[in-house]
Amino acid sequence: MKPLTIVSSRTPAGPLLEVAGDLDHSNAHHLRGAAVGAVLPAGSVLVVDLDELGFCDSSGITALIAVRNHVVAAGAGLILVAVPETLRRLLHLTGLDQVFELGDSHRLQTN
Repeated sequence: MKPLTIVSSRTPAGPLLEVAGDLDHSNAHHLRGAAVGAVLPAGSVLVVDLDELGFCDSSGITALIAVRNHVVAAGAGLILVAVPETLRRLLHLTGLDQVFELGDSHRLQTN
């Protein structure tokens, strides 16, 4: 099991959260907290980079949904980038790929 780390920074579009390690029932609340702590002016975009995500269980997916709900309530947008193939497939199977905007890289958001 890899410990979860979340590094926060900014892009021109808005805040960036780089999530690494395993996102599961024991630490999903950290992702929710990082999103709540991000400054989200209306019209901004929260970018969640999952390139280094090792594992995500149902609690992690629930946390991603909670993050999305928080962002939408703030009048901002959300994009998940560099989504690992296993998570991308799970999002597709559950229909959540229609709920989340998926991108290739957060660097696309900074240009």
